[in-house]
Amino acid sequence: MKKTKNLESKLPKIGNDIYVPTSLHLYRGKDDFLGGLCKIVKIEEDYLTMVGVEERPGVMYNWEYLKENQKEWKKEYRKRRGTPDPDYRPEFNEGWS
Repeated sequence: MKKTKNLESKLPKIGNDIYVPTSLHLYRGKDDFLGGLCKIVKIEEDYLTMVGVEERPGVMYNWEYLKENQKEWKKEYRKRRGTPDPDYRPEFNEGWS
């Protein structure tokens, strides 16, 4: 595991571990994700720096948002790794009735 210490002053690098938040969905439960440490595997820079992580393929995060919250998430998640936590029950995947 690569250190997350002092990320506030650094640019993201491929291979670094960062904390990513939990994401729960009311109508897309299959996309639920439990936050924790995740490995950076992709960086895109335009007017924003966006970061992709190995544990959540296809999802990009705003680096500034992640950077601002690392200390808080470190207290919350500690050494836990981020992981998908899909909920396939129909009532959480078929939209609003």
